[in-house]
Amino acid sequence: MKRILTSAAVLGFTVLASTGASAQAVPSSPIQFGVMGGVTFPTSDFKDVLKSGWNAGVLFNLGFASSPVALRIDGQWNQFNFKNEPLLTGAHYRVIDGTADAVFNLPSASVAKFYLIAGAGLYNLKITNPGEDISDFNRNSVTKFGLNGGAGLKFNLPGISPFIEARYHYVFLSGSDFENNGGNPKLQLIPISVGLTF
Repeated sequence: MKRILTSAAVLGFTVLASTGASAQAVPSSPIQFGVMGGVTFPTSDFKDVLKSGWNAGVLFNLGFASSPVALRIDGQWNQFNFKNEPLLTGAHYRVIDGTADAVFNLPSASVAKFYLIAGAGLYNLKITNPGEDISDFNRNSVTKFGLNGGAGLKFNLPGISPFIEARYHYVFLSGSDFENNGGNPKLQLIPISVGLTF
């Protein structure tokens, strides 16, 4: 078993090294599109109300010649189930965001490159499918401003770049935005996503 695992590891490193060399020979396009998805963790007081959820999104990345900085615009859907809320059985807490971010690619000769990402955007929040007999919960959505920042690791392969990233999102709410929906002005999320750009 150990011999099989060792052989697999050597083969994997050989493939990465060969694709890394060819990736460096093929210039990457300054314009990339991508898809991503993963798990989202609510933080602050929302973690007492919401379970860990999922996320899915799309992105547009614009690079600049001879610069480690790129511009990225993305949209992401985050969805959560409620904890210990019998009245909200079957309901979801939904967060849709659209953000514009600066991406700083850390210099590296390897096919694997770390990057930092930070920016701002708009966040649309809503409790979906709460049930017709629930009058204590606001059915309307609200759209608020927020900030985000994080880090990721991408693999520059010919024609495609897989990546994994984690970002922290802070949405600015007021106490009245979700009165009867928790009434908490702090909404903080940490999506961890894997994706592909091409």
